[in-house]
Amino acid sequence: MSDRSIVSRLKNMYFGWYTVIAGAIIALWGYGSWYYGMSALFTPLLAEYGWTRAQLSAAFSMRSIEGGLEGPIGGWLIDKYGPRKITIISTIIACVGLLMVLFVRDIWQFIIIWGFVVSLGFNLGLYDTVNAAVAKWFIKKRGRALSLVTIGGGLGAPVIVPIMTWIIINYGWRSALIFVALSTLTICLPLAWFWMKDHPPEHYGLLPDGDTVVRTSESDVDDINLHEEYEFTPKEALRTSSFWFMLTAFALSGGITAAVTMHQMPYLIDMGIDPLAAAGVLGLMATMSLPGRLVFAWVGDKWGERTSLILGYAFKTVGVLIWTAATNMSQILLFVIIYGVGYGGTIPVSSSLRASYFGRKAYATITGYVTLFTAITNIVYPVFAGWTYDATGSYTSAFIIIAGLQALSIVFMFFARKPKPPAKAVAI
Repeated sequence: MSDRSIVSRLKNMYFGWYTVIAGAIIALWGYGSWYYGMSALFTPLLAEYGWTRAQLSAAFSMRSIEGGLEGPIGGWLIDKYGPRKITIISTIIACVGLLMVLFVRDIWQFIIIWGFVVSLGFNLGLYDTVNAAVAKWFIKKRGRALSLVTIGGGLGAPVIVPIMTWIIINYGWRSALIFVALSTLTICLPLAWFWMKDHPPEHYGLLPDGDTVVRTSESDVDDINLHEEYEFTPKEALRTSSFWFMLTAFALSGGITAAVTMHQMPYLIDMGIDPLAAAGVLGLMATMSLPGRLVFAWVGDKWGERTSLILGYAFKTVGVLIWTAATNMSQILLFVIIYGVGYGGTIPVSSSLRASYFGRKAYATITGYVTLFTAITNIVYPVFAGWTYDATGSYTSAFIIIAGLQALSIVFMFFARKPKPPAKAVAI
């Protein structure tokens, strides 16, 4: 009876939750291998090719240039053709790019293939499409749904990075990339095909959040006001001061995680920590982000996403300052806890805030504009950290400056209040 009950519940589960499960697994695999996995690849690539840290940081950071250039166009494609189709296409592109990396010989080749081919696939397929798919199926439960997706992304570091590191130590970094490419195709394509949709729930005769109502005709669903949310067009969003305050806060904060993630394992290895142990610390930071994702999503639902983000930015600022002064594992673990909680908490809340401020209809397009402008710090911060290390043999001064910029993001988020709907906005 118990087994039948579980099967029955799964069959009757609102389809939006299937999308959340698919999104969480896709995020786990994608973030674990492509985003967090950069840190595991850093030292082996330096050892084989003799590139400087600034050069390799710039090469990895090309993903942000690609994301910035592709963002508005990719967002438009997702809104026009649907997240399911774009996820499938972009996953194939990412895996082809990973296999192309096996044959690089020069830094410019790595920049082109990793920065523009691999990153095109992962930028679209694991972030833009997944969040857009989930955001379209939820309104009242959106924060909760997006937080569950980002938990999947956070699990990528403790699950995938140690596996990649073990493969690198025993079989080389090329074997690790082959594993990532084949496993991504095997896992992510079926999830996108079966558990994602190209349209919002209304297209399929359903309602957001799995709500049900009694109605006398099919047209009645158009008149239901489920939640106080307004649909901004991209142009209307760009005309609001809220968008620009939000965008500046996102940009100042976003690049810090790129720098910390990219340089964390090299930093720990320089301290004399074993590579597998260093991978474990990176995984622990992402693991500590998991409760942050749930707690800060709850804070966002209760007191608003803006308040939750301000709190998360404060945690990140303190965490980075601890990291710059760390000289032993105890201090590193303190950084892991504080930064991990704050970093994790800002991820789902940032996505939820965009949808709450500007609606669902043009969510992916507006997200694309955000990606375009935030690409700047996602490039500058890691390269600046790598250049500082090459010049001084230390990351300290770079991360003190970066921590100050993170603190500045709190000010901009404070002024990023929810915009008033324009006269032509459509209430749903």
